[in-house]
Amino acid sequence: MLAENKTAMIFGGSGAIGSAVGHALAREGAHVHLGARTEERLRRAALVIRAEGGKADTFKVDALDEQATLNQTARLAERTGGIDIVVNATSFMHDQGKEIGELSMAEFMQGMVPFMTSLFNISKAVAPHMGGERGGTIINVVAPGGRMAAPGHLGHIVACAGIEAFTKALASELGPRNIRVLCLRSHAIADALEAGSYTGELFAPKAQAMGLSVQDWLGGAAQGTMLKRLPTLSQVAETIAFLASEHAGAMTASVVNMTAGLTTE
Repeated sequence: MLAENKTAMIFGGSGAIGSAVGHALAREGAHVHLGARTEERLRRAALVIRAEGGKADTFKVDALDEQATLNQTARLAERTGGIDIVVNATSFMHDQGKEIGELSMAEFMQGMVPFMTSLFNISKAVAPHMGGERGGTIINVVAPGGRMAAPGHLGHIVACAGIEAFTKALASELGPRNIRVLCLRSHAIADALEAGSYTGELFAPKAQAMGLSVQDWLGGAAQGTMLKRLPTLSQVAETIAFLASEHAGAMTASVVNMTAGLTTE
C-alpha cells in the first residue's frame, strides 16, 4: 500500500477534496487525521472512512489562527511520534467576477489573505514534526488561477500564483531536512458539488450572470479544456496519495497540473 503505517494530517478535511483525500490515504494504509473548523462535518467524514475499514480521527482547528494551529499540530505529533503526510485542502469564500472598478480593497484582499495565512500557519506548524529519517511530504491544493489572465479574478489569481511560489520556496528550505513540498493544481472538479463543495456558492454568481445553473456552467468550463472534461474527486485524491508515496520520492518543488489541459505550464 502506498501509505502503509503513515500518519497523515489533512487540513480542510471536512470539505469535498479533503474528505476524498482522507478516503484515498486511508485505503492506502495511512492513519488519517481530518482537521477543520466544523466538527459535525468532520465527524461524518471520519465515520465513513472507519466504516470502510480505514483509520480516521478528527481535530478541530482554525488554520487562520497561528497559535491554535501550532498547538493542535504539536499535540497530534506528540501522540503519533511525528507526521509523515500533510495535505492543505483549505479554501475560503472570495469574490470571482468583479473587475477593479467595482472591486473594493477588502474584497481584493479576501481573495488572498486567508489562503496565504492558512498556508503559512499550516507549514510552520507541521515542519518541526516531519523529516529526518522518516521523511515527510507536504501537498498544497491550488486552483489554476496563477497561470491564467482572466478579468474579474484579481485577488484569486494573485493568491494562486502565491501558493505555487510559496510551495517552491518552502521546498528549498525543507529539502535538506528530507521533507518534500508539492502543489497539486486542479481545475474545477466535476463531482465536487454533489459532495457538498462550497464551490456551488462560489460559482453561482458567474453562472447566474450567464443564465445558467452551476452544473451547466461547469459543463461549459469542461469544454474549455483540451480533454473536454473536468478532473474528478477520485482522480485528485488518488494523485495526492501517489505524490505522498515513495513512488514520487524524487519529486519536490513541483506543481502537478490536473487541469485537463486548461493550463500547460
